[in-house]
Amino acid sequence: MACLFDGTEDIEDLGKICDQMEVNCPHPCSNSKELWKLRHATEISPGSTFKEIMLEKAVANLAKREHMPDWFNQCPAASGIGDSGNKRSSVDLVHWDESNRRARLVELKWKSHDPRYALRQVLRYGAAYLFCRIHRNELPLRGRPLMDARHVSLEVAAPARYYRGCGFVGTLVRKMGGSIDAFIARSGIDGLTMSLDALVFPRDFDRIPFADGEEVKQKCDTTRLTPEGGKIRDAFAGLTPVA
Repeated sequence: MACLFDGTEDIEDLGKICDQMEVNCPHPCSNSKELWKLRHATEISPGSTFKEIMLEKAVANLAKREHMPDWFNQCPAASGIGDSGNKRSSVDLVHWDESNRRARLVELKWKSHDPRYALRQVLRYGAAYLFCRIHRNELPLRGRPLMDARHVSLEVAAPARYYRGCGFVGTLVRKMGGSIDAFIARSGIDGLTMSLDALVFPRDFDRIPFADGEEVKQKCDTTRLTPEGGKIRDAFAGLTPVA
């Protein structure tokens, strides 16, 4: 069976991605207990120095300790649908506002790839969300609050230098955003809106305040909010759209 994401890597139109997903998995099913489950996956190798992983795990640990409430990480977007490769298709970070039923699906970037790649990636996660919501009665999604969201915001979050020299970002966001509006209008999903944005961390957040995974656990998996943990919390609170 095909992977849900097969043939979608270079598509920048959400409707076309969703159409391809229907071709890939015309009769979707899954035995996964993790599909679109909100969770805190906090474990990190002590020697890990990959910036995006350290940042993601810092948020997860802070959230688990209630310093960043309503944040979750590694949310499986296609677990068990199609072939096993989908098991690795997880959204980096999710913010879930229960009272307003608003979800943010966040793709974290620090140095890897480029803004165009990152926007395509989060757009594909948005398409996977819509695919699952359309087929929610065929998939193990009972008790998944995300499936009842009124608004889903697809976001790339990165430092200012990540976007430097990429003047096309705003144009690309508007183009992809238009494809979202067009698909939602024809999808038959009532009571849902979706948006796309490229966000930048505050300019004073130009380095991750941990040397490795061990420091992430030391500074973020604690009942007391440390200065390093406070920097992470404030950086996410200060995200703004790319100018």
